[in-house]
Amino acid sequence: MKVHTFTLVVLCSMLLSTTCYCINPKFFNPSKVPNDEKPWDQAQATWYGTPDGAGSESGACSYGKTVESPPISKLTAAVGHYIFRQGYGCGACYEVKCTDNAACSEKPVTVVVSDECPSCSGYHFNLSGAAFASIANPGQQDILHKLGQVNLQYRRVSCSFGNSIAVRIGENSRPPTYMEASIEYVNGDAEYIDLEVRDQSFLTVSRVGGATWSFFFAGYNLQPPMTLTLTQRYSNGTKGKTIQLPNIIPVDWKIGQLYQSKTNF
Repeated sequence: MKVHTFTLVVLCSMLLSTTCYCINPKFFNPSKVPNDEKPWDQAQATWYGTPDGAGSESGACSYGKTVESPPISKLTAAVGHYIFRQGYGCGACYEVKCTDNAACSEKPVTVVVSDECPSCSGYHFNLSGAAFASIANPGQQDILHKLGQVNLQYRRVSCSFGNSIAVRIGENSRPPTYMEASIEYVNGDAEYIDLEVRDQSFLTVSRVGGATWSFFFAGYNLQPPMTLTLTQRYSNGTKGKTIQLPNIIPVDWKIGQLYQSKTNF
């Protein structure tokens, strides 16, 4: 990953279903959740990728090109290790704004963690080019891009992607004995999500990294359909909501396929 700064540069998330439970871009509106009382923290922000891009095409959270489309629409961030938290921070939503430069709009913009910035400090935000442009005044995006780095105010907010969670089958899967799946578009502000598979006691489920999980049945064929149980967890030890995604992974599951639930947190 390349961090753009003044010395380095000169000019420097999905198909919609027709069903009623599809992911709708208008639902990505964290302002619906009361965040006004949450304090702002201070950090530094740079940007990477192209000036109008979504950052990395294959970020550490394994979201791939879905971040380019609604509801995320390229508003992503690669973050330092204190926020990335070895992948547990993937999918978290943050409001960010800059206020100490004339090109800054001072208006908050919501970004989604989709990547890690290993060379960044712990609370650093390396924004996508599009996200960095979004914190600038209209017509002054190039000024901010040329600057390369700004002081940033940020705070964690609750994600509101809509009423559907997406389960995407990864390319490292090996049907019919091994599967990797990414859990995407999860609402709420949980520190991380626990995942279990209902009624398959001999199935081994483990987190591969980021938002991706592996499913392995001792070398035997997997036994879909699978009902996934997701539980919200918080850093203070409390447990949030638990929901089930009934038969979300079908019998005829395939690499690259996207399966949508009818519920979300």
